[in-house]
Amino acid sequence: MSSNQELAVQEKTIIVDELVDDGGVYQITEMHRIRKSPDNRKRFAELALQELAASIKQMGVAQPILIRPVTPTADAPEDYEIVAGERRYRASLIAGMATIPAMIRKLSDLQAAKIRILENLQREDPHPLEEAEGYQLLMQKHGYNADQLADEVSKSRSYIYGRLKFCSLSTAVREQFLDDKISASIALLIARIPVPSLQARALKEVLIPDHYTEEPLSYRAAAAHIQKRYMLDLTSAIFAPGDAKLIATAGACSKCPKRTGNQPEIFADVSSADVCTDPDCFSEKRAAHFDKLLALADKKGIPVLEDKELDRFNGDRWRRDGDLVAGTESLHYFDRNAPATKNEGTPAKLLPSGALPEPAAYLKDASGEVRPAYKRRAVQAALEAAGFCETVEQHAERMVSANDKDTKQAAKKNAKQEAEELQRARQSVRARQETDYRVALYRKLRQSGAAGFNLSSLREFAKLMVRDDNNYAIPDDLIGDVYPFERATDDAVCDYIDQASLPEVQMILVDLAMGECLLVEGSDIDDLDNHWHAETYRTMEKMARCEGISPEDVRRDLRMQTVELANLGDGEFADFIRVNPQRIDELKDFVVAERPYQLTTLEAAALDNGLEFWQGKFIPVDQVGDAQTNATPANNEADAVASTFTDEDEDAQLAEAMIEAPKPAAKRAAKKSKPAPAAAQAEAPADKAAPVLKVKKADPKPAKQVLSPAAAWPFPKSSTDVLTPATPTPAATTQTEEASA
Repeated sequence: MSSNQELAVQEKTIIVDELVDDGGVYQITEMHRIRKSPDNRKRFAELALQELAASIKQMGVAQPILIRPVTPTADAPEDYEIVAGERRYRASLIAGMATIPAMIRKLSDLQAAKIRILENLQREDPHPLEEAEGYQLLMQKHGYNADQLADEVSKSRSYIYGRLKFCSLSTAVREQFLDDKISASIALLIARIPVPSLQARALKEVLIPDHYTEEPLSYRAAAAHIQKRYMLDLTSAIFAPGDAKLIATAGACSKCPKRTGNQPEIFADVSSADVCTDPDCFSEKRAAHFDKLLALADKKGIPVLEDKELDRFNGDRWRRDGDLVAGTESLHYFDRNAPATKNEGTPAKLLPSGALPEPAAYLKDASGEVRPAYKRRAVQAALEAAGFCETVEQHAERMVSANDKDTKQAAKKNAKQEAEELQRARQSVRARQETDYRVALYRKLRQSGAAGFNLSSLREFAKLMVRDDNNYAIPDDLIGDVYPFERATDDAVCDYIDQASLPEVQMILVDLAMGECLLVEGSDIDDLDNHWHAETYRTMEKMARCEGISPEDVRRDLRMQTVELANLGDGEFADFIRVNPQRIDELKDFVVAERPYQLTTLEAAALDNGLEFWQGKFIPVDQVGDAQTNATPANNEADAVASTFTDEDEDAQLAEAMIEAPKPAAKRAAKKSKPAPAAAQAEAPADKAAPVLKVKKADPKPAKQVLSPAAAWPFPKSSTDVLTPATPTPAATTQTEEASA
């Protein structure tokens, strides 16, 4: 590291707010003078950007962005570069803004890089991959190491290494990770696979594990699958892991970075240090080992058995008089096994290195695997020499001694039984004493916790449940967004519990108990009542009701979020508007066009949610009075026009009141009513689409009094909005009935 880099690394931790406020120059800057930084994050949520752009277009940029002076170039003629606030800058471009408020500061590349990373960390939802790329930038361009980064951001060294491992993800996996198709925990499992093609294969196997279900694997299932499929035990490898010449480009496995023992921070959850994470390299070394054996066989003139000769060998290998035997045969296929071996093991594992005889042949199967075969008599002699099999003399002597021992043991049997019974009695007393102690301790523990266990006690209990893999699991693959801590290993979760508050520990305990009932597989859906987690789910429903939460409401609200408008029933309008208030105009247009007979139902549902239709749109009920007060004289004049509806005409005219021009369905409904006389139409305002019934001009009283414009939308109104109709005269009633006829 250079001296300048060392000085930079030793600088005090920079806080974004300090940099923005301390010594900066504020000015309104032209957008065309600002360039984006190549080091800023590249991925932004398009919908959120559009929403921010709409807000900026209406209100302007509330908080200035941070920029720094840079030298213009032919490719980048701008004289300022964004340090923090690129999201506001992009939204301003979408909004068509020509200028943007900015704080200008002279910053070095290191200072700018640190601000960008710290801004990401201070956002509400920093993506782990973006955080990892920021750390990588500080290490590659500014000379940081993992320990310095850990101090800078107040994180552990293992946390930094875990984040940096995300940078090993292939492009295909990164896209799925950024789109939240996989969790950070599963992404880290895949990132530890060093080959991009194998990462893509593992990702596919995690997202679509088999042909019978489309549900992706949970974290625990994914970890087990990747461990089994992509992590190979070097201690059982057929080749020599320390042979650096087997494949010169790969070198020895002991020094390979793909061996778990060489990256302990990344593979903290893998118990063995001798695990290979590159199955392709492992397979190549196996193949190279087999080629080496075949070359050796050719050089020494040793026969290679394959095809029919191999079949003949496999048929003879079960016979004790067979001429050849493989080093992997079970010990019980040899003669006079020593009692201490219990007939377990194989010559290849039992005999020390170099004790096996020279191969008499090599066996090559259809997969290309090559194994040595030996003369049976030579292997028998080697086993006898090593003491795993007895010689003929040793076996005979042991048989004679066994008979003598049987006689002596019979005399000792009673004494031995008595000693064993005494030992069992003593053990029983000790066990009872230990049980009494534990019961007494637990009674005191319960008594102490009767008014509530203290935080330290609950932390220990929570850690016990976290480490119990058989019964409890945090459902991080389903609700991982609610956890503010690293969940890749049990140790990471326990580290968080050690500093968690009482409410946080309580929530983790509930998550551990409830987590297994959240995920429902396709094979379980038809028999949920009898599933193994059914009682847990029933308890979750009971707890929800105790907390004032209705499971039925939750299920209904979920349906309302995705339901098609055509599938809504009359009784679901109010719930739909409550869950999706932003879609009320969409619902209005659908009802006007397709179901005008449901307009009254729609208005009632809107009123239930505090909304009322006024001059072409829905507004809060408490704003209708202000809207009427502020109405223009033209509207007041329109209020004086009589609007009388029959039950037959009502729905069609309501539909026309909702839109500027009648839609086809509304027009068809309007044709059902009898048109008003020409004289009455001439008296009505030009913008009124509602028909007027005939009345006698000589009759001093109209059939109904004038309604306000809001009354043209005929849903329940307050007494102040709708005038009470006057009682019609008998003549007017008769004339009205005739007009209806």
